[in-house]
Amino acid sequence: MTKLGNFVICAVLAASPPAQAAEKLVLDLDMDSDLLSLVHNIDGFLFTPTMNFSADVPGNLARAFLAEPLKNHLSATTLVKIDGKLAGFATEQEILVDDPATGHLIAESAWLITLNYPGATGFLAAKQTENAGPVFALVQQVMQNPGGPWEDRFQRFLSTTGTARVQIAVNDLAAYQGGRFEEYNFVNPADLGKYKRFRAKIQFVIYPPE
Repeated sequence: MTKLGNFVICAVLAASPPAQAAEKLVLDLDMDSDLLSLVHNIDGFLFTPTMNFSADVPGNLARAFLAEPLKNHLSATTLVKIDGKLAGFATEQEILVDDPATGHLIAESAWLITLNYPGATGFLAAKQTENAGPVFALVQQVMQNPGGPWEDRFQRFLSTTGTARVQIAVNDLAAYQGGRFEEYNFVNPADLGKYKRFRAKIQFVIYPPE
């Protein structure tokens, strides 16, 4: 190749804009509108399991989860949204365990997320440890005084403890492989007085690796 050809190639490469780095990915779910299935075997859990039925099998299939080997386990499947638009669905598997450092219950959980959204299509899996202590502390305060002057707005709590990482990410989501994964839980303390229950919202914030 001539020196002129080399010069032209170098000039084009130098003028090309750098590849755009992936931005953080924010996924939202509202349990009132997005929940598909919830089964658990956890005493005193805030949310009632869904009733799952099949035309081929009699009875509520969710009751099969109430087996001793599944004590303190939970499984949930829900739709997820990006900027208010349906983007896919997510499934969580969770178990409550004793934290040897504090003696308190913590949750070990894993999320498998499937997205079909422009620029964000693929599968993503993350494992984390959760501490919902601040959420339950607020809930207990409200339950002790449900008629109190509680502010009518959702409060946001980071549920993930320590640093959780994306374990598997493919297709468009491969840019998040090894990135930080954070789960946030939302609770509105005025809900109990208005609806006789608490609504639930969850948000995932997923970062590309540093």
